[in-house]
Amino acid sequence: MIDARHYRAEEALRDGRKVVIRSVTPEDKAAMLEAYHGLDPATLYMRFFAPRREPTARELRDWTEVDFVSTIRLVACIAADDGDERIIGGASSFRLAGAEAASAEISFTIEEDFQGQGLAGRLLQHLAHIARTLGVRRFIAEMLPANQAMLAVFERSGLPMERRRVAGVVHVRLEL
Repeated sequence: MIDARHYRAEEALRDGRKVVIRSVTPEDKAAMLEAYHGLDPATLYMRFFAPRREPTARELRDWTEVDFVSTIRLVACIAADDGDERIIGGASSFRLAGAEAASAEISFTIEEDFQGQGLAGRLLQHLAHIARTLGVRRFIAEMLPANQAMLAVFERSGLPMERRRVAGVVHVRLEL
């Protein structure tokens, strides 16, 4: 079984830059806030479906203090100029309850300078790998119709996919 709390993998982006995909930790609060501040308002709108304000202390806690059973959160990092690492993206899954317990809702955020480099697809692969070991059999995602890049990631994933549009939102279901 995978130790999701200590998950770590190295990948290369399409342009050859090295990236580390790892589990988020409570110590990532400042780095998550810095990454959030570096995002374009349009990226935030695509992710949250509305204009965003400054994250609250509770949101930062929710983003960085997860149980790795019902919630999995991975971050993608590159080496920063100061030798530390910088968060450039992330992916999350939130296991649903009740009759849908074998399903998890997923979400992704990628910094604009790293979009189009295959990072979301790599995050999806790692998230699926961990989720399968926890008994998750399908991912569910909702996105705005304008988010064609994320829809393309799902289509290229190789996972069986269903999609439908309801009330201006695209609903995707990926079988693991």
